[in-house]
Amino acid sequence: MKIIRISVSLLIMLWLIPLMQLIEINAINTGFSVEELDETARNTFISNVDLSIIKEEPQKKPIKCFDVNKKGLIAIGQKGQQSKIICIYSSDGDFLYGYTFNSSGDFGVEWDEETLNVYFVRSDVILSLDSNGNILDIKKVQNTINNNAYTNDLLYSTDRSVGETTYLIKNDMGILNLFAPSYSQIIVKNSTGAENIIYNVNSMQLYSMIVTMVIIFVFVAIAVIAITRQFIKKSHNN
Repeated sequence: MKIIRISVSLLIMLWLIPLMQLIEINAINTGFSVEELDETARNTFISNVDLSIIKEEPQKKPIKCFDVNKKGLIAIGQKGQQSKIICIYSSDGDFLYGYTFNSSGDFGVEWDEETLNVYFVRSDVILSLDSNGNILDIKKVQNTINNNAYTNDLLYSTDRSVGETTYLIKNDMGILNLFAPSYSQIIVKNSTGAENIIYNVNSMQLYSMIVTMVIIFVFVAIAVIAITRQFIKKSHNN
């Protein structure tokens, strides 16, 4: 009888294995609704992204996106010259680790406890990373109204709350705030309203914007002068 029971159990397990393979296990805990990527698409995307871990803090850059987990870890998405960067900081603003990767479009960051999800907007792909830079899972983000709304919050929200603590991203450049493409400060506000700046590249952002505006002004001025001269020349010829 014991042999029969063992044989029946083995047959049941062999029968269940194919059924279990049909069940989609969503390892990524995210606010998006997602679906599976086929193996070829997964491998191609991972190869193209070329993600790597960084252990030393790179030069601080303006903030494109951010998120904060329950332990106060802050993920800051930055735009590098050749690649994109995500830096992880403690609640006191100390650098812990980060990632670099290739991406031709916008991206957003989303904490799942201590696992970080990175959403690639142009590709509609989301992947989860551990603190060692290992890719734990990768999924396709579905094209839905709810996902579009969640994307806006992920990319453009300027505050995150953890308990009674609020984390804010902002600029401090006066009227130039209206033209800034990114943010320069992270401010932590506690339950009493006291504020503490833990990340600050405001001077760099201000300098960059002034230089950009001067260059634009010079080009516009040159164009106006050239057009005016051509107009005067034609007027004299007539």
